[in-house]
Amino acid sequence: MSFRATLTLAGIGFAAVAGLAACGGAGSPGSGASSTSAPPATLNLLVSDTPSSKITVLSFQIQITAAVLQPGNVSILPKPVTVDLAQLVADTGFLASSVVDSATYTSLDLSYANPKVTLLNNTGAAISAHGQSCAAGATCTYTPPLNNATLSISNGVFPLTLTASSSTGINMDLSIPDLLQSDLSISFANGTSVNLSLLGSGPVRIDDVLGTVTSVNGTQVNLTTAFGDSLVLAENSASTYQFPTSVCPTAAASCITSGQVVALDASLNGDGTLLIDSMSYLGNSGASLIRALVLSGASGSTPSAQLLLLHGFNVSSLSPGEVATVTFGADAAYSVATAASPTIPNASFASAADLLPGQELIVGVGSDLVASSTPSFTTTAVYLQSSQVIGDIALVETTNSALMIDTLTGLFTASGLHIQAIDVKADTDTTLVGFGALSALNPGELIVAKGPLLNVPGRAPAIAAVQIRALP
Repeated sequence: MSFRATLTLAGIGFAAVAGLAACGGAGSPGSGASSTSAPPATLNLLVSDTPSSKITVLSFQIQITAAVLQPGNVSILPKPVTVDLAQLVADTGFLASSVVDSATYTSLDLSYANPKVTLLNNTGAAISAHGQSCAAGATCTYTPPLNNATLSISNGVFPLTLTASSSTGINMDLSIPDLLQSDLSISFANGTSVNLSLLGSGPVRIDDVLGTVTSVNGTQVNLTTAFGDSLVLAENSASTYQFPTSVCPTAAASCITSGQVVALDASLNGDGTLLIDSMSYLGNSGASLIRALVLSGASGSTPSAQLLLLHGFNVSSLSPGEVATVTFGADAAYSVATAASPTIPNASFASAADLLPGQELIVGVGSDLVASSTPSFTTTAVYLQSSQVIGDIALVETTNSALMIDTLTGLFTASGLHIQAIDVKADTDTTLVGFGALSALNPGELIVAKGPLLNVPGRAPAIAAVQIRALP
């Protein structure tokens, strides 16, 4: 779970306008950076995250309410967007796209609101913050106060000149150890908790997007995400699909229909198009589903586990940050929602016995839902998504394209299963970030591995890595 985040405002060229639905308005003549009708440029907003802390942060939700270029009060965020920084250790999340005048801008004004933090207190002592106590070993959700909710940055990357059809972008690095003060309040400060830098060129991966299909037009798919953002996606010959045969006999783009709930991996290309890399079916229109983080392995004759609820579909009575007791029905169906990942011999995700702390799931919410301060429900649909796990390299096996990581967070080590190490399996399709080959890694270096976290009987759990990122 992470303690460092990057918000990216990525200019990718005017062609993006035709492909993206969540567009904000450009500065009009007289109100933007230019008083003439300047050719437009495009800025896309993305969010990603890099890690770590002594306190295990399981969820760090915050609403970005405004991002405004100056001069001219040019908004590049058409509406407030909520992001969960702790779920973006290895991912990049797409937020919005805005057309702006090509001009020179001198600053960026940012505003934030509605933070909510869930932490696992593995400090060894109780933590008291804002009228709430969190016992050692407990999982606690609280609403921290914002010491300041606005910030204007005018140094570093500024002045910033955007040219017509430009591909300029800005990385905004949010350091969560600096955001969280000693009393667990939140402060935004230029140069410490917030740092800007220019974005490099090239396509950007946007993984694990949950959404509802709103329309399909040929090879174009319109999607509304779990956070309410609108995306316009295109398929190509490399797009892959996972649909159960009961829904669609042959998994292909023709299986997609309006109302379906899906999990999506996509690529944001330099010409502004969002391409479908893979899409997995999760449910029909109106399906009650929730994304959750497993806090404990399943136990009992009728197996149940503690899950931290992150966000959901069609389940307004459940809130992010709640810890639910979820019972796994005897007829529950288990499947891996990640479309393509390395094969791990003897790895399993077929029953409640394969549930592990740190797994990220999408589960169906049963009709027996009890919505209270301690919610509970039964599920019969369990989809495994990619986890994002941070650890120190303990062993590198280049001949087997594998690593072992240890020094894991308390989510693993303090659980009843006492997981001390995790194997990481790569293949030729695994994306390597910050290094060129496994042979370049050394024991003791910090990495984050992303992929399905699987039970391997008789061995340490293993991640089928779709991405491995070296961390500073």
